[in-house]
Amino acid sequence: MFPGLQGDIAHSDKTAPDSWRPKTADSEQISIMRRHLSGFLLTDSGKIVLLLASILLLALGGAKLGQLVSARMLRADALSTSDSWADSLVDTVDDLPAIIAGAPLSEGSRRLLTGASQVGDIYRYRIWDRNGRLVFASERMPSPRVSGSLAALRGRQAADAILTGTELTDTREGDDLENPRFFAVSCIPIREKGAILGVFEVYLDQTADKALYEHSFFLTESIIALMVLLAGGVPAFMVYRKMLEHRAAQAQAAYQAEHDNLTGVPNRSRLKERATAAIAQARQQQRQVAALLVDLDRFKEINDSFGHSAGDEVLRAVGQRLKASIRADDWLVRLGGDEFVVLQTGAPQPEGGVSLARRLLEALREPYRVGDIELNCGSSIGVAVAPGDADDWDSLLTCADAAMYKAKSEGRNTICFFEPGMDAVLRERRHIEIDLRRALDSNAFRLAFQPLLDCSDRHLIGFEALLRWPEGWPPQSPAAFIPVAEESGLMIPLGAWVLESACRAAAAWKEPLKIAVNLSPMQFRHGDVLAAVENALHVTGLAPERLELEVTESVWLQNTEVVLEQLGRLRKMGITIALDDFGTGYSSLSYLWRFPFDIVKIDRSFVSEMETESKAAAIVNTIVGLARTLRLTVVAEGVETSSQAQALKEAGCDQAQGYLFGRPMSGEQACAFIETESTRAADAARELSQAVVPVEAPARG
Repeated sequence: MFPGLQGDIAHSDKTAPDSWRPKTADSEQISIMRRHLSGFLLTDSGKIVLLLASILLLALGGAKLGQLVSARMLRADALSTSDSWADSLVDTVDDLPAIIAGAPLSEGSRRLLTGASQVGDIYRYRIWDRNGRLVFASERMPSPRVSGSLAALRGRQAADAILTGTELTDTREGDDLENPRFFAVSCIPIREKGAILGVFEVYLDQTADKALYEHSFFLTESIIALMVLLAGGVPAFMVYRKMLEHRAAQAQAAYQAEHDNLTGVPNRSRLKERATAAIAQARQQQRQVAALLVDLDRFKEINDSFGHSAGDEVLRAVGQRLKASIRADDWLVRLGGDEFVVLQTGAPQPEGGVSLARRLLEALREPYRVGDIELNCGSSIGVAVAPGDADDWDSLLTCADAAMYKAKSEGRNTICFFEPGMDAVLRERRHIEIDLRRALDSNAFRLAFQPLLDCSDRHLIGFEALLRWPEGWPPQSPAAFIPVAEESGLMIPLGAWVLESACRAAAAWKEPLKIAVNLSPMQFRHGDVLAAVENALHVTGLAPERLELEVTESVWLQNTEVVLEQLGRLRKMGITIALDDFGTGYSSLSYLWRFPFDIVKIDRSFVSEMETESKAAAIVNTIVGLARTLRLTVVAEGVETSSQAQALKEAGCDQAQGYLFGRPMSGEQACAFIETESTRAADAARELSQAVVPVEAPARG
């Protein structure tokens, strides 16, 4: 409709100055500043600043309020004083109305009016008539001569208000020699019979009053502030301190919840969340993430040989070495026990995983100094990469676990990357653990019994109870499922079951033979061996003298007061304590006499080689001689030939067991074996008695 106007508008829009355009950058900057300010105010420092600002505003507001109240009180005081003074002066000077009307001053009236400026705080006053003409002036402090009317000095509205009967008071700061530092000016109407004759303009020195009021208000405000501080500030400060302590405790609890207490490295609480996010990000960026599972080699032997305190020191050192070996982008987590995992991100694979694994392997290969002992504990590292080996964290960790077990099987202290098929071994181990739990719950385990005979006449002394896999299940050897039971913590209930079952079987035998039961080091470290043994004897009624407990050298070398006390109390109960597999572990003659052993069992590896290897025979003879010196019974394991049995008998061995005397058998077969041995012993005794012919005495001649 208006093309010309539209063109003008368009032209004006194109040529509009920048000041008319929206400031997007400034708006964003203001928005960022607001966000930063809001974030700052939510912090403790921001809250403190806000509190201090509030206190400062309250203090300034209180000071301002004090000034207002003080000024109001000073004006009221000045008005009251001036009003009283004016009434007194009117009553004293009788001819004041006439003087205001223009009559000459008498000498008496002049003295009275002149002296009125010397009363109290009043240092100057003036009398004005209704027309604003100055009638009289008297002052204690000199001032310039007044010229002009009241309206010219006070303003027309003020003069009209005064002349209509309104009293007016104003306070001022003195800035010259004519007035004190602080004074008030009051204008008081002069009345006679209701009519206003004129005005008193009264000047009052309020310097002292103001100082008094300010001092009083300051003192009052200080007292109130102190009371508020004591009533609110101190409790608020205590509450704030409590809040800080609570927050610090929460932060500490949160830290402890997400970190391992022993090593200080993160635990697995947030591992899956962070690893899943890292895998998703790597997939989006078409990169890879590596999981390195680190397991210490032979760490269990350190715990068994030198105690848990030494093991804890090693774990702390491992955590420090691992943290020092990884980058800031990598994440280290302790899974539990002696297992750690490193999540490596932002590095090309497999080169990054190889480089990091080598650094970790070298760092952990160095000896560990624990007190005066130098310990060696390497590591096996399994590496898996995602995407590639797995698409999610659980699968990736499983692959790394399988690779780590493969590294251990290849000789330990090595690195192994995951390959298809490796997880079969790990799955087999997990199946064994599941079957272990199922067998325990269903009481499906079995015991086998291997005879133990005397070397001199081969009479039956007792049996050793051996744990066997449930019958009818996929077969598993003890060498396969016992380590899994120990690693999974199932050895405690399984050991208690073996104890009770073996004691129950022995209690049912017709002959009071010995029953030997193996104890795991786990039962000493994490279980109550005494309670388990006492319960087995109590439930089955077996005499303690018939029970023999066999322990390995790993328990023997863990020279702690707890183990010593447990072995000593077991022996005091009448139970026989045997040291199993002597000579194959950490044999130390300096410890042998300190433990209350009754029997030393020679490992089968020496027995099997003693006929062909002179060193093995020498070791057997040495062990027998040592046992004789320490008054210990010697038992040989793994006797399979008559020549071995004869050599052991000649060496002085007391007892023996092995396939030569009997293979491990079921409970029913053991009862039959006992019956057979009893019959054989009875027949042998009968034959021996019949072979003895009495000699007749010669006839007397």
